[in-house]
Amino acid sequence: VGLLAAAVLSVTLWHVHLSRVGFRAVLLPLFIALAVWQGARGVRTGRWSHWVAAGILYGLSAYTYSAARVTPVALGIFALYTWLARPAVRSPRSPLGQRLWRGVGLAILAALVTLLPLIGYTLRFPEIVLGRPEQVSVFSAAIHGGDPWGTLGAHVLRTLGMFFVRGDRIWRHNVPWRPVFDPLLGAAFIVGLVVGLRQFGRNVSAAFVVIWTAVMLLPTLLAEDAPHFLRAVGVLPVATLLPAMGLDWLLERARRLLSRRTLATTPSSRTRIARFLLPTLVAVPILFGLGCTAWAYFGEYAHHPYTGYWFEEGATILAGRVNGFLGEGWDGEQMQHGDPADRRVYLDPKLWADWPQVRFLIAAPDAIIVGTEGEAGQDAVAAFAWPYADWKWVLSVLPAPRELTVEVGAPSQGDRDTQPYTTYVAFYGATPDPAIPALAHLSGGVEYLGATVTPAGDGVRVRLRWRATAPLPDDYTVFLHYLRDGEPIAQADSHAAHGYYPTGDWQPGDIVNDDHFVEGVGGPIPGRDVLRFGFWQPETGAVLHLLDEAGNPAADWIEVPVGG
Repeated sequence: VGLLAAAVLSVTLWHVHLSRVGFRAVLLPLFIALAVWQGARGVRTGRWSHWVAAGILYGLSAYTYSAARVTPVALGIFALYTWLARPAVRSPRSPLGQRLWRGVGLAILAALVTLLPLIGYTLRFPEIVLGRPEQVSVFSAAIHGGDPWGTLGAHVLRTLGMFFVRGDRIWRHNVPWRPVFDPLLGAAFIVGLVVGLRQFGRNVSAAFVVIWTAVMLLPTLLAEDAPHFLRAVGVLPVATLLPAMGLDWLLERARRLLSRRTLATTPSSRTRIARFLLPTLVAVPILFGLGCTAWAYFGEYAHHPYTGYWFEEGATILAGRVNGFLGEGWDGEQMQHGDPADRRVYLDPKLWADWPQVRFLIAAPDAIIVGTEGEAGQDAVAAFAWPYADWKWVLSVLPAPRELTVEVGAPSQGDRDTQPYTTYVAFYGATPDPAIPALAHLSGGVEYLGATVTPAGDGVRVRLRWRATAPLPDDYTVFLHYLRDGEPIAQADSHAAHGYYPTGDWQPGDIVNDDHFVEGVGGPIPGRDVLRFGFWQPETGAVLHLLDEAGNPAADWIEVPVGG
């Protein structure tokens, strides 16, 4: 049963997922498993060292996750069960009872010594240690909405169904709604539960598994969002013993069936069948569980946008962009080992305060200026703004004139947000090179410096480079048409620089790297594909004309081939 439970645990997505993410909650089943192991060794050998180790390990479990506070209830009920079910345990004259309770006393003493720092901290700051359960309790009016008993009943059903019907919905804890076990291991879990209940009165081990699993479900059953795989983590790894018990029961029944002489087979043929059938009974559900876990974890879950949202991907990308600009630390693809001395980064205070991941991941925090005030200089400057407030402050910290690139950051979505939102907007500024030759001139003092086309998914990213030689009195929209064999197949019209540096803000000498994404064109086909672009005002229909060498209007757009 122990080997089967280890195999079940190794292919169970719940435990694998929590350990790969690195939640501190996954330490609770580790210390509980070690404590139970040492306690069992103490019962079997009577050695005090095992009992002391069990107490220390159990005490350490209280430092892992708040669900550990329920473990005394499970141990207390199990102690009461043992007292009632085993007369030798409660007899003061019984050597077994004396040895057992002496060992339990040593374990309790070792646990209390281990817990002393936590006890002292709890006495000093009870609101920190004990405040969270009150916030999420099912008996809080904010949770039950006026129907505490109806909510409790619903939570009981959801918690019981988490093993084989429907699991945690939270993307950080689970592939949403996926139960703990796949159908085969779920069936084995039910068989094992029946076996455990039938043996409850005569088998101490089976009773411990049932009691522990039932009691350690209370943290999720009595709180919001049941089932919640972090709050229920205390049932691991004991709960994996139930499908192991179910598989063991099936193996035993198969052995008995094959040993019957009434079968129309010879002893040798029964042996050959047993050699094939018995390992198959175990291998099939374990391998099926492995396949289900791998498919769920590395399939859609690994690539779904919501997975990125729930793991704060936007903040991680932001830190990577900062590191990449500074040339130091992880930039999202590789480690940088440069010197950020000649570069400055301004970060909106909200981005710094609200995203601890950003503070943790930025490799050169001394190069960061947290604030919205500064002086424009000639250095390379990046400013990361919160797009839902006044972001115009970035213009005061960028070089003037400036070569500017604007990047709209990755989306984010919090637990209670109904829609994704843009995490940040990045403004990269540097001193422009006035010697870059213009490839075309437009009316209004706009020069065209070039275009690059890069494949991206089912479309292309187009960067148009503009230079202002005079202020534009009005804002213009950039129209961009993608033609193939002379026919328009897609277009991407938008304000310059994603609308964060409109043409009305351009100053003489500015160079603007204006990025656009054209969807649905596939890969570029040199010789067949052409870009047609320019400036216009949708309200009035006015355009900036392409000028000929004499400065007269020659066309309403610029046309360049793609590739080649």
